[in-house]
Amino acid sequence: MIRLVDTDLDGTLWDRTVTVRPEVRAAIEELHRQGVVVLAATGRRPRSARRALADNDLSLPAVCLDGTFGEDFASGRRFHESLFEPGTALAVLDRFVAHDVAPNVFVDHDAVDVLLATEPSHRPEAAESLLDWARVGPLHESVPEHRVAAFTVIGGEYDRLAPLAASISAAGLARATLTSDSLYGGTSLSVIPASASKWAGVAAFAAAAGIDPSEVLGVGDAANDLELLHGAGRAVAVRSGAPEV
Repeated sequence: MIRLVDTDLDGTLWDRTVTVRPEVRAAIEELHRQGVVVLAATGRRPRSARRALADNDLSLPAVCLDGTFGEDFASGRRFHESLFEPGTALAVLDRFVAHDVAPNVFVDHDAVDVLLATEPSHRPEAAESLLDWARVGPLHESVPEHRVAAFTVIGGEYDRLAPLAASISAAGLARATLTSDSLYGGTSLSVIPASASKWAGVAAFAAAAGIDPSEVLGVGDAANDLELLHGAGRAVAVRSGAPEV
């Protein structure tokens, strides 16, 4: 029996239009009618996930930033978090600097979502959605002042990001995942605490609700969904998903 469906958002629940198709909306409504919980599990930051869901008239709890946060947007309750220790965050930043890459650094703060370098390495169009909630300046000054959740580069070049991801992983500093970006194109890099994953956030939500992993169905399309798909009792990959999915 399935009691919880956890689904990725970009490339899964919706495409590049960030619009839920009528048949998908009908499926969500039917799941709710049958008492099945629908939980989003996304690489988006909480504010971005909440806004995109609200734009589609959906009120779903969500695991965000690939598993660093879990929030029930309706109640404001945080059901999961897995953040960097301060020293580890600085060590990860040093790896970025060594590879001449300036990341987006997502943090846990009421008024600031992300720390940006003066010249970040992400796609310019991605910056537009971040600037209203960003602090811009030298990262080695701002990172020690915040609780860091994730480092990302959006829509970059694979040949530039792959050696950086390998360096971080080889040092055992964090979990580094490369994916094809479904919104901006190119390759995106997500670096999160070693203990974090989408599945860890989903498992925390399920445990609090008294739901066994065997009663969870996971849906995803990219490499950052792999642990979620392995952990769920049943897994579904969308047809356009990455080969490893």
